[in-house]
Amino acid sequence: MILVRHGVTDFTVSGRLDGRGGADPELNAEGLAQAAAVARIVPGLVGDQQVRLVTSSLRRTQMTGAAIAAALGVVPEADPDWDERAFGEWDGLTSAQIQERSPMKLARMRVDAAYPPPGGESRSEVAARVGRAFERATAAAGTVVVVTSRVPILVVLGQVLQVGAERFWALETEPASVSIVTLWPDGNVSVPLVNRTDHLH
Repeated sequence: MILVRHGVTDFTVSGRLDGRGGADPELNAEGLAQAAAVARIVPGLVGDQQVRLVTSSLRRTQMTGAAIAAALGVVPEADPDWDERAFGEWDGLTSAQIQERSPMKLARMRVDAAYPPPGGESRSEVAARVGRAFERATAAAGTVVVVTSRVPILVVLGQVLQVGAERFWALETEPASVSIVTLWPDGNVSVPLVNRTDHLH
């Protein structure tokens, strides 16, 4: 599984949350350039293996995925279970604004996987749907490229690496980055690559 985070939007650049159920922003000019850059390297990572490409239902992942799909010569599939976490009432706000308005709720959300932002999803809820999406994506042989957002990528990497809930945010997954998870026939899993971004520079 090749995990690709989408390119930047105006929300990403300004540090505003943009989860499922929110404004659903498109890639901006920088994000489109990042999508083109990551599309140039993914075919080399796939090689001659059979490949599928799955995106979330959000526009920024579909736009990033379209560039990669064109480079691979495949038709992208959409799976809403790969959507970014729903941030509810906090969607569109920066961390500083949330800290100012709801410091106790924000602090709890960061450490309690079962606690959702107001009107949003808890990390446990996101992990459940991403887990279903992961199983569907890896059911067939070959390589699957998944274009999604930060929290779903952290869910996959955290589960595979058995990272404790208190260290959930420790891994970096920058916009238009690439991470790879390899699933072996004997059931073992390895992570040969996390947060590759050299193609952007």
